[in-house]
Amino acid sequence: MKKTVPAAIILCFALMLTSCAANDTAPELVSGGQTKVAAGKNASGGGQNNASDEYGITFNGVKLTLDAEVNPLVKALGKEYVYTKNFSCAYIGADTTYDYKSLIIYAQQKDGKEVINTIEVRDDKADCFGIKIGQTFDDVKKSLGEPVATEGYGIIYRKDGQELQFISDGSGKIIFILYTHDTSEAN
Repeated sequence: MKKTVPAAIILCFALMLTSCAANDTAPELVSGGQTKVAAGKNASGGGQNNASDEYGITFNGVKLTLDAEVNPLVKALGKEYVYTKNFSCAYIGADTTYDYKSLIIYAQQKDGKEVINTIEVRDDKADCFGIKIGQTFDDVKKSLGEPVATEGYGIIYRKDGQELQFISDGSGKIIFILYTHDTSEAN
């Protein structure tokens, strides 16, 4: 009996490690030195991400999309981040953040994996379809068309369960970008 329990524990750990390794795929390089990472349910056929069918944020050559698994992204982006983990108020489990100063990745557990839930862009080192902090609402509209909503100092775009918010300083100059799931239907 004493040998059976340790052997079962070792077997469980081995199975966990192999399942984690199988899910830990490296981001795929795309033209121009950028990186493409499959994003789960919002990805187009074959796990490919195309700007035409989903939103995304590009940071340090890596395209970040909602529901993308965090582990390969963190490996691609490097270790220059501040990590925090707290119990979630919204579900049983933990919420984690990866703060790269220029942007924050908010992640949560989903189907046994840690995935991106929200991205907060803070400066011009990250972009969304070529739109960066410091540009104007007119630049956003040239790239993405007319917004679906205007609230306070912000404009909002929604598509396929995703939401992009561009917040200004009151003059139309972008000071903040938020990329998250669209919860407007839930309200």
